Amino acid sequence: MKRKSVAVLFVCTAIALTAGCGNKPGNTTGTEALTEGTETGNPNASINIEYNVDDYVKLGDYKNVEVTLNEADYVVNDDSVKSYVEQMVSYYSPYQADDSKKTVEQGDVVNVDYVGKKDGEAFDGGSAENQLIDTATNSNPVMGNGFIEGFSDGLIGVNVGDTVDWEVTFPEDYQSEELKGQKATFTFTVNSIQKKVNAAEIDDAFVKENFGAETVDAFYTDIRSYLEQEAEAKKESDTRSAVINVLTERCEVTGYPEGLLEARLDEYVEGFRKQYCSEGTELSEFLESNYNMTQEEFEEQSLEYLETNLKQELIFEAIAKKEKVEFDQEGFNQHVSTIMSNGGFATAEEVYESYGTDQASGEKYLQRVYVDNKALSLVVDQAKVTYTKAEEPQEVATEDVQGTEAVQDTQQP
Repeated sequence: MKRKSVAVLFVCTAIALTAGCGNKPGNTTGTEALTEGTETGNPNASINIEYNVDDYVKLGDYKNVEVTLNEADYVVNDDSVKSYVEQMVSYYSPYQADDSKKTVEQGDVVNVDYVGKKDGEAFDGGSAENQLIDTATNSNPVMGNGFIEGFSDGLIGVNVGDTVDWEVTFPEDYQSEELKGQKATFTFTVNSIQKKVNAAEIDDAFVKENFGAETVDAFYTDIRSYLEQEAEAKKESDTRSAVINVLTERCEVTGYPEGLLEARLDEYVEGFRKQYCSEGTELSEFLESNYNMTQEEFEEQSLEYLETNLKQELIFEAIAKKEKVEFDQEGFNQHVSTIMSNGGFATAEEVYESYGTDQASGEKYLQRVYVDNKALSLVVDQAKVTYTKAEEPQEVATEDVQGTEAVQDTQQP
């Protein structure tokens, strides 16, 4: 499912554009030209509000921006590669078969298949394959979700490869009405007894089975390449963010075009409601149950965020106008393709609908932001970036290695 952030944050949109930012002869100049003859299907769309950006922005010195970044944040070395490998193994494949053990003992972690039956009939949600169970805690040692009381007791003393039937009683407060307080028989097949994986001892067979790499060396090379790409992307992102912070201090936004901020808020609230509120659900109900906030509080927070976003847009729109930054269709198409790839959109039309009240307004808005992004790139290219002395790279956040592939259903018998 596509996800859209709380607002179309200009910084994030700007970062997505990494190429095609130069001026090209023969292209349309400036954001003002985008409004000529391009009235969208919704006349009340915020993008249709006309204004002269020079009436609202006093530009400061944007050609001599100096920013300082911490070089340590972008260093990739043997220690950071090793740390990331350990996190990958710990999250995705923390256990492997221990061929030295043949009989399950109390406290072992086992890999099993099971089928649950009530009155001789298999029931929904009662079967699984290649499930890890820690017999010491009666839970999945990776996901942490527990099983019903006594679920794994019948595995003790069973040999690898054997099948055993084990009767359990579901608790009275179990989530399934049909199973509350009911007895069921689970047929377990013990696939293996597991041992904790030591990342320092992984072999070629392990990385090929779990990560698709041919050898351990290739796996480490892939990880280093990935981290270097991420470091470079982070450096670019941090540079752009730092430049934006400087310009929001140097440039003064004296006000906002009449009705523009209010229109942006109305559009965002309506877009949020359409995306997250199912038919018959009021926005106020959704916000109360999911975020413990009132609609008024939600709109206040959104307005603050949108105001910051609009301030940045106006500054770079003013720079684009002054520098005669040009719109080019080819670069814009590439920009939209990047948004499609990052956001999981199937078509450009879906992108436009997501960023506007209709396709036309969304496309027009993204065209304007695209030109603003080109202005940002112009300023970034001229900026002086100083890096502090590198010490130690920061630890890679664990959530960076947690993909959807690792997500399992927490509803267990």
